[in-house]
Amino acid sequence: MRAKHPSSAAQYVPALTGIRALAALLVLGMHTEQNVPAGLDSLLPFFARGYLGVDFFFVLSGFIITHVYFASLASPSRSAVQIFLWHRLIRLYPVHITILAGLVAIVSLAHAAGFTFNNPQEWQWNELLWQLTLLHAWGVTASPGWNAPSWSISAEWFAYLLFPLLAAALMWVRERAIALLIAVAALAATALLFAVAGWTLNTWVGAPALARVFGEFVCGAALCRAVALSNKLALPRGDILATSAFVACLGEISYSVYMVHFPVLIIIRRLWEWLGFAHWQAVGHMSAFMATVVLILALAATLFYVVERPARSRLRDQMGKLAPA
Repeated sequence: MRAKHPSSAAQYVPALTGIRALAALLVLGMHTEQNVPAGLDSLLPFFARGYLGVDFFFVLSGFIITHVYFASLASPSRSAVQIFLWHRLIRLYPVHITILAGLVAIVSLAHAAGFTFNNPQEWQWNELLWQLTLLHAWGVTASPGWNAPSWSISAEWFAYLLFPLLAAALMWVRERAIALLIAVAALAATALLFAVAGWTLNTWVGAPALARVFGEFVCGAALCRAVALSNKLALPRGDILATSAFVACLGEISYSVYMVHFPVLIIIRRLWEWLGFAHWQAVGHMSAFMATVVLILALAATLFYVVERPARSRLRDQMGKLAPA
């Protein structure tokens, strides 16, 4: 028999998809304010802490992955693990490789034209192999390089590789209180490790990156186990779902938003500078900020519908076809 894999339609939770949008917007807002400053961080101080959106995403990812794949990996077979890793790879890789190819083309054209970037150390050709293999946050490079936010998907891939072992371990957790204790302990241990080691959340490669993702991923996975043991998963209903339709839609394209925004900001900030951004009034700064965000969302939606969703649809069942009988 072929190994069964979970039905995403049957286990899809719209509320969780909508929440993903919040993580993406936090990071987008912070980076846009840094590159096209409109003074929003003085009005909305959390803009300066947008990097916490990544931590929120790691916890949420642990919850969602456990919700969808726990049943198939609690007592994993080889084919179940292969299918799980294949599903996660095609979720991450098509957008990653598309953005990376675009950046290679842009950097090549810039070099040919004699144009220099602000941080030339980030565009090292000898680091492309680590980018292609999703290992660039594992300590093999000194910085994330190229598409900087992609460090988090490299770290996420590390968590995915360990998830079959985590799922098997969580199978032994039969009490809700124990699952909650594991969630709190995982998060607390991560914070303590950062404090003792003197790491900061701006350290995006090596042990800090992997410890950060794993501790937060385990926290989310244990929270999901706690919810499952309580036999309750509160879902929004009625008007709440109606009013969150836009957020859920943005949640669908959140990964594309996260991956495309940084390359766009690198280019568009130069455009605004060329147009005299520094001498504009506050309303001009706000207009440029909003125009930048709208452009990023439009490009992300295009990337989602042209690359991300078609790739997932076409490739999703390929590993199932190759699974041993």
